[in-house]
Amino acid sequence: MANDSPSALIKCALNCRCPVCRNGAIFRSHFRMNRECPRCHVVFWKDPGETLGAMYLDFAVASGAFLIGWAILAFAARLSDAVQIFFLSAVAAGSVLLCYPLTRSAWTVLVYLSGGIERPRLRTIQGGKKAS
Repeated sequence: MANDSPSALIKCALNCRCPVCRNGAIFRSHFRMNRECPRCHVVFWKDPGETLGAMYLDFAVASGAFLIGWAILAFAARLSDAVQIFFLSAVAAGSVLLCYPLTRSAWTVLVYLSGGIERPRLRTIQGGKKAS
């Protein structure tokens, strides 16, 4: 697409929209990702190993939530270490579950930027018409 500005791609990732056509939804539901764009039919992730990159983003979200939670607890509460670890682990896991669509969408945009997502070519079918 012509408008591959950083702000357009960030908006695309935050809205969980296809980075190619900017209209199709990446997700069917909170945890169910579409295999391809419902509008332009581009395949989002071709290789099973591409989920590993999104897991790095999940790790960053979990680490950030853990550290922010730890900083708050260190100054605001006097809890035992076991209670703090339990609470912070729950916060980290919850943040990953909450941010799941955003991390997958952001990784899809990064795959697009690296050239891993391309608009499918139009195919000619019987009768000389083009199918999208």
